[in-house]
Amino acid sequence: MDRYKTDLMWAFKRAAAKPEGPTGSDFFEAVLRERPDLKGQMAYFPTQGGCGYTIFIGDEVFKGPQGWALNFPGYKDPGKKFDKEHEVLEQLGKHGLPVPKLTCVGKETYFYGMTRVRGVALSQVVHKMTAEEKCTLSEEIVDFLINMAKAMPAQDGKYAVHRDLHANNILVDPVTKKLTAVIDFGSVKYSTKKDLEYYPVSSLGPYMRRAFKARKDELPDLPPAVPQQKQQLPKHLDVLKRFTRMCFQKT
Repeated sequence: MDRYKTDLMWAFKRAAAKPEGPTGSDFFEAVLRERPDLKGQMAYFPTQGGCGYTIFIGDEVFKGPQGWALNFPGYKDPGKKFDKEHEVLEQLGKHGLPVPKLTCVGKETYFYGMTRVRGVALSQVVHKMTAEEKCTLSEEIVDFLINMAKAMPAQDGKYAVHRDLHANNILVDPVTKKLTAVIDFGSVKYSTKKDLEYYPVSSLGPYMRRAFKARKDELPDLPPAVPQQKQQLPKHLDVLKRFTRMCFQKT
């Protein structure tokens, strides 16, 4: 099943008797150990992503990396990815942007909790939307992106970009089709202002490009990043480097 629910009583009993672990139900139980106030509520498990867990409990959503991602050498620092997401949420929340509110961060295990926001995924309703509704929604999304770029500190002459802004990460009111929230900030990157318009939602592409064109001058052109100069080796290290190269030189 893509989605099911379960009583939490069994999980609380296991959590109390089981040591910390990195995978599967261990993640679920780690959340319960740190949040005993959730006892008695129902848990929902939506379709999971490729490298992370998502659990709905009551009015909160909990996210954390799957165990294989923590231990797989080819996956680059999953803890950093999840840390980045809740740090971005905290920053955007301070500026009043429509994102989930951070409720807790795991102390023993990689996870964080956030409020469940109202609305349905854009992918569920976009086929029923009129051109006028798409235009209005695109303007709201672009307004979010502009304000996100203003809220997040620029890095190396670039602005913060969502970079995973597909129709499942945009929540809308099912009746009015207005934006209620943007979710999933694990892929945030930094791009120039010129690049910002090249990340539209595919189903709203023309509308978003038009809306961004009308708003992009609100973001000032940032000075380009200053290239870092190659650090000069101290004299004794420079000598050691030449000596090492000489020792390993083929004869």
